[in-house]
Amino acid sequence: MTAAAATLPADGSASAGGVPRPLAQALAAELVLASRMLADLAYDLGSDGATLRRHMASLQRIDHITQIQLAIADLLRTSNGADGDIAQVTLQDMADRLRTFLGENGAA
Repeated sequence: MTAAAATLPADGSASAGGVPRPLAQALAAELVLASRMLADLAYDLGSDGATLRRHMASLQRIDHITQIQLAIADLLRTSNGADGDIAQVTLQDMADRLRTFLGENGAA
């Protein structure tokens, strides 16, 4: 058993990394809210043809950011701390970055 696992409550009230489950759920909800706000902003900006033409790449990056936030929210809601949780991340670039980080930090 790792030191981190030894500090987690046996009742499952903590998510991965020792974050209390209620806090993880609240953080996930905040990420979903922020994603909706960004999506609304991108929609508003994209509804103007001139803005859309000038800033298409930036608007697409906003969409990518919202996808990352939603993936993180999903991990916060469902993660049990296992490395296999990364397999549920559908954004390949994000999953690759997470695997690289975990590998470099000895968590993989």
